[in-house]
Amino acid sequence: MTAPTECAHAERREGLCVVCGDCLHEVILNGACFLCGTTDLDPIALSPKKPAPLISPDQLSRKKR
Repeated sequence: MTAPTECAHAERREGLCVVCGDCLHEVILNGACFLCGTTDLDPIALSPKKPAPLISPDQLSRKKR
């Protein structure tokens, strides 16, 4: 398979190119692509979530009822 940026074909089914088999790696599960099975992916780099910034202890307060 080629890297996702190298595929110029427009038609895809479930993230896979119908012509060359290129995968967009949209669904990463346990460090592997769910669609094509590629395991040499960095799940942290591909994750859309970024860690939340830490809140300092002096800014924390209990909610008053």
